[in-house]
Amino acid sequence: MAPRGSHRFRVIWGNPFSDATQEIVVAFDVDEALVRAHERRPDLPRPRAVFLVGEVD
Repeated sequence: MAPRGSHRFRVIWGNPFSDATQEIVVAFDVDEALVRAHERRPDLPRPRAVFLVGEVD
């Protein structure tokens, strides 16, 4: 089931357990979170790992 409304997502490039680059983005779903993170960090390859971290207050 997809989350409703805006949520915070942690988007990670690289190994999430060491030397990872990460961004917290607000988005409606995982696909939008990936796009927003890539827009913030165009110098990095497209991210693939996304974790839901909470609702937007």
